[in-house]
Amino acid sequence: MKNLINVLLIAFVFLAGSAANSQTTLKIQDYPGTGNLLVRVAQANGYCKAEGLNCELKTIAAAPLGLQTMLAGDIDIAYGPAEVAAAAGARKAPIKIIGAGFVDPVFFLVAGTKTELPNESKGYPEIIKSLKGLKIGVTQRGSGAEFQVIDMLRDAGLSANDVTFVAVGAPNTAFPALTNGQVDVVMTFSPSDGMCEVLKACRIIVDPRKGEGPSSIIKTRGGAGVLMVKAAWADSNAASIAAFRRALMQAENFVQDPKNFNATLAILKSTFGMQLPKADEIAEVVLRNNIATFKAKTNVTAMQVVADGMAASKLLPAPVDMSKLVLP
Repeated sequence: MKNLINVLLIAFVFLAGSAANSQTTLKIQDYPGTGNLLVRVAQANGYCKAEGLNCELKTIAAAPLGLQTMLAGDIDIAYGPAEVAAAAGARKAPIKIIGAGFVDPVFFLVAGTKTELPNESKGYPEIIKSLKGLKIGVTQRGSGAEFQVIDMLRDAGLSANDVTFVAVGAPNTAFPALTNGQVDVVMTFSPSDGMCEVLKACRIIVDPRKGEGPSSIIKTRGGAGVLMVKAAWADSNAASIAAFRRALMQAENFVQDPKNFNATLAILKSTFGMQLPKADEIAEVVLRNNIATFKAKTNVTAMQVVADGMAASKLLPAPVDMSKLVLP
């Protein structure tokens, strides 16, 4: 009997060790700043591990590059604006959308302290007319940021030909490009809002998160961000996707509970990834400004607004049915 117990104990230890070592690693796109916050929380709080996953984040500062990296097989999950997914779908790229991560418009237009905009006091859309002839920084050419600036220009009676687009990357590189005068304004994302508020080096001039901007952007609330995988990868990794979704929902529940704000902020500060003066203060401002957007599920109707608006503006080679890209 004693020998049998010993054998069973050895077997249990072996199986437990094997289980611990059998985690599936998912390589997931992240950005500097708040980035892919739900995944950061899911990994930090052990939700990924409990689902048999190792959620490994890879910083890629622009959504089109993240999509390309995912399609090349160097990461498993790309993360970015719905505009990028719509552009990929319209060009028949083999992608599936498996979730969100953020749901409200992520980009806002920021001007440097020395940038003079004659129509600024008139608000949107008149302020956009002041952009004519200026250099507009965007994360990457062909990015969601650029598409949304074009939407604003069209709404104000201008076109993409009335400005010069310059790729300036994520906030950590966009901020010095703006403050050093390489561009006049930037279409950027958090933590740029915190940087403007805390460092007093810039100002937000159009903020779709507050209902400012064209209806083509405002109506995307609920479907502004997506998590994308290759269609073939989705077919062969259904269990991992289901586990990942469960981990994200746990992370959402944690982040959206007000009593967990300080714990969420601690995770953000430890993963902020930006060397800035007053970085901790900036992180807190950014989290307070944006915490409501961090949700795990996307809204197909809102995503379709994105695609339809892009098609109407001739930013897509053909219309795309976003529902066909979403994995049930």
